Amino acid sequence: MIVFPPEVRASGRGEFRIAARVEPERDASNFPEELFFDVPDAYREAISPRSDAFLASLLLPAMNGHEHIDVRGPISPRLALGVDDYQRVFHSWFPRRFNTVDVRADHDGAVETGPTAGAVGAAFSGGIDSFYTLWSHCPERDRRPHAAISHALLVHGFDIPLDDTDAFEALRASYGEMLARVGVTLLTVRTNAASFAPADNWGVFHGAPLIGVALLLGGLLSRFYVPASHTYRDLVPWGSGPTVDHLLATETLAVVHDGATATRVAKTAVVGAWPETFGRLRVCPEATGLVNCCRCPKCIRTMVTLDMQGSLARHPTFPLPLERRAVRRCPYATDSELTFARSIIEQARAKRRRDVVADVAIAVAVTRARRAVRRGVRRARVLLGRARRRVTGPRRITRR
Repeated sequence: MIVFPPEVRASGRGEFRIAARVEPERDASNFPEELFFDVPDAYREAISPRSDAFLASLLLPAMNGHEHIDVRGPISPRLALGVDDYQRVFHSWFPRRFNTVDVRADHDGAVETGPTAGAVGAAFSGGIDSFYTLWSHCPERDRRPHAAISHALLVHGFDIPLDDTDAFEALRASYGEMLARVGVTLLTVRTNAASFAPADNWGVFHGAPLIGVALLLGGLLSRFYVPASHTYRDLVPWGSGPTVDHLLATETLAVVHDGATATRVAKTAVVGAWPETFGRLRVCPEATGLVNCCRCPKCIRTMVTLDMQGSLARHPTFPLPLERRAVRRCPYATDSELTFARSIIEQARAKRRRDVVADVAIAVAVTRARRAVRRGVRRARVLLGRARRRVTGPRRITRR
C-alpha cells in the first residue's frame, strides 16, 4: 500500500481538505482512492506537516489486508517505534486477522518542535464514556496545568455517515452550545477513514483513526484524551485501550487513555446526574441524531443503569419506556458486553434491585446457552466432516 504525500485544497463550507492518495498492492476496490480530513479554516495553521495521521488511520486496514505500507512523507520517529509495538499487540490478539507488516517512511523529516497552542483535546461523541471524560477534565473541575480539556473533537464519518449532514449539524449546534458553557471549544472534523475498515468490525478498528484525527492537529494539541470503554479489571481485546493507545503518541502529543478506573455503571451514575447531559445523551449505534432507539443492547444497558439511579426520566433522548422483557432479551454476545452485564448486576445488588438482577441474569444465561449451541453445531459439523472422510476416503488416482 502506497500512501502518497498529503495535499491541501479547499472543500467549501468554511473548511479545507487535507487528503492523501492511497494505492493498494492488491484489490483496490476495497479502498477509496484517497483518505481525507476536512478541517475548519480557522485551524489551517494547526495541521501537522507530517503523515502521522494517515499512517495511524491506515495501519490496521493494511494489516488486515496483509499489505506493507510505503508512506511517501515524513512521520514522527517516536510514532515509527510505537507502530511496531502496536502491530505486535494486535497480532497477538487477532493472529488470523492482523499480520504484522513493514512500514517504510521518512522517520527523520519534519520533526515538530511542539504545538503552538499546547491545547488539550478529547474525543467526544455524546456517549457515556466521552461525557465522563469531559466531566472529569473540564476546566471547572480539572485545574491542573495542561490537563484541563480545551477542545472536544467530534468526528463526522465515524458513527454518523458522511452523507447525513443534517443530523451532524444538529449535533454540532447542540454540543457546541453545551461545551461553550463548560469552557470547552467544539472542533469538528469530517473524514472517510472508516471507509477503509470492515463495516461489521468498527469496534476493533476505531481507535487508531480516532487518534489519527488528533495527530493531524499536531500544531494545536499537546495532549489527547481517548475515553475508555472498559475498566482495567475488565480489559478485553479492543480497538482502544491502555495497552495500545499511548503507542500512537509522538514527541509533541501525549495520548492518554482516560476513565478506565470507573465502570460503565459508575460513569453512567455521574453522567446521568449532570444537567449538561439532559437532552444530549446519545449511546445508540443506530442513532444519527439525538434520539436513541431504546431497543438495541446499548440502549437497554444504559436505560437500566439510568433507571437504577433514578435519572432515566431526565433524559428525553430515550423516549420509549423501559420494559422488563426487553431487559431479559438483551443479548450479551461478546466478552466485552459480558463485562457490562457483570457491572450492572453488581450495582443492582448494591441497590437491592432484585428485578434487575433477575432480568440481566436471565439475559446472560440465554446468551450463553445460544453461544454453547452455536459452538456445539460447529463442533458437530467438524466431526461429521471427519467421519465422512473416513468412510469415503480421499479421492485418489491409481497409476498403471
